[in-house]
Amino acid sequence: MEDQAANKTLVRRRPAVRGSTRRTSPHFSRGELYRRYGRLQAAIAEYRRAVELHPENAYYRYKLGDCYAAAGYLSQAVVELEMARNLCPEDGFYHFWLGDLYARQGRYHDAIAELEQAALSAPEDAYYNMRLGLVYMQAGHLHQAVGALRIAVGLAPGNASYHSLLGDTYVRLGYEHEALLQYRHAGQLDPYDSDYVERVRRIGAPEAA
Repeated sequence: MEDQAANKTLVRRRPAVRGSTRRTSPHFSRGELYRRYGRLQAAIAEYRRAVELHPENAYYRYKLGDCYAAAGYLSQAVVELEMARNLCPEDGFYHFWLGDLYARQGRYHDAIAELEQAALSAPEDAYYNMRLGLVYMQAGHLHQAVGALRIAVGLAPGNASYHSLLGDTYVRLGYEHEALLQYRHAGQLDPYDSDYVERVRRIGAPEAA
């Protein structure tokens, strides 16, 4: 359910690439084309060349790291995403994707630190707060997860997946009444998703109060 929620709501916001478009490396453009068609090794080679030519460009490093991660080279991905974060420490975008990668590796303490910074830098971003809440939940910090997910729900009240994730967290805390309210709200927002009805049924309450 958590992966489904992430996939439904993910929006990759591209930061401004430093430097004029005339100076943008053609290697980066080729890397983008290769990546679009799933040619990851060729894309990595082009992104790497772009980084060599423009080592201070955080977005180039992010794209290289992201491509490394897609190809399964997580150690190399971490190096590039950490460098991107260090080049633009004020930009929550880089903290977010580094935190996301740490979470994929099970490094929840490091992931939380980065995702907290991302959420702090963009408090109006519901997705950042949702992802922070999800990692809190994965790490077993359930009360903190509720706090972050409540922020996400407040920022995006029409997102059924966020309500459902908050309901999942309440279930793990034993707060069944609060969980039912969230699942029912999710079901009202997305009545064609049977998962929400099933969650209500598992708690043992009637679908309608």
